[in-house]
Amino acid sequence: MAPVYLFTGFLDSGKTTLIKDTLNDPGFMEGTDRTLIICLEQGEVGYDEQFLDEHNTFIEFLDASTELTRVKMEELDTIYHPNQVFIEYNGTEVVSETLLKDMPEFWPLVQILTTVDATTFELYINAMRSMLFEQLRWSDTIIVNRCTEDMSFTMLRGNIKAINSRAQIFYEGPFGEQVQFKSGLLPFDINADVIDIRDEDYGLWYMDAVENPDKYDGKEIILRGMYAENIPGYKQTFILGRRAMVCCAQDTSLCGITVTGVKIWEMKLGDWVEVQGKLKTIPTENGMKTVVLYADRIARYEKPAQEFVTFS
Repeated sequence: MAPVYLFTGFLDSGKTTLIKDTLNDPGFMEGTDRTLIICLEQGEVGYDEQFLDEHNTFIEFLDASTELTRVKMEELDTIYHPNQVFIEYNGTEVVSETLLKDMPEFWPLVQILTTVDATTFELYINAMRSMLFEQLRWSDTIIVNRCTEDMSFTMLRGNIKAINSRAQIFYEGPFGEQVQFKSGLLPFDINADVIDIRDEDYGLWYMDAVENPDKYDGKEIILRGMYAENIPGYKQTFILGRRAMVCCAQDTSLCGITVTGVKIWEMKLGDWVEVQGKLKTIPTENGMKTVVLYADRIARYEKPAQEFVTFS
């Protein structure tokens, strides 16, 4: 069985570079000795024979995704016997239902990755939104490359999350390094009178609050999440949280915060609620600090379509 990784994005958005970087990653390639690349589009960056030989990688060029039938896959599997398959998709083609749902058992689709050129993103999202939508809607991982510190993080992230709220997004500079936007990496205003944390932003807020609890001391906030846990011995206090996938829907961890001042006997475990109140920083037993939400208001909240949090 050879897992399939589908790479999509516009021409010259960095798909080939990402594939080559992946092949150069010892951690990813551990235990893999034969890779097949199925290339449906050729840009400025290519694959030379020496690179392919050094990585024990084989390449097949197809003119269109319609050629990638089950019969063709069986043929390629017989010829190359790959341990993994990379499909470099044509960014102008819609990712077909066959690839999403009906891949053969010997070639399961395990991840869809999309590359985005930040320098052209605003133009494409305004002029070709439907085409960009098709590239992003199924992605598990989105790599926004060629970012500069002067670009709008809010514009990039907001448009992508509006299309695909569950995807993990990574932002890279012109040479693949991490980029620090001048506008920061928080999609909410920490200095607002009331910090309203949207569903898709809970993960980012939670990580920032864990790492920097003092900056939230005394802040008024609105959080939405699940009544996740009781705290033994406390009758007005519970853990509000959302779950993050570690590797799959069966393997999750809770991103939770203590909420106090609530009539928990009027709720049951698993209820989704919206809570507004003031955050207070308190010391923990291990000498660290954490934040507790002192509730002023609590209401029922409809479980969101995407209940798992992301951290990008």
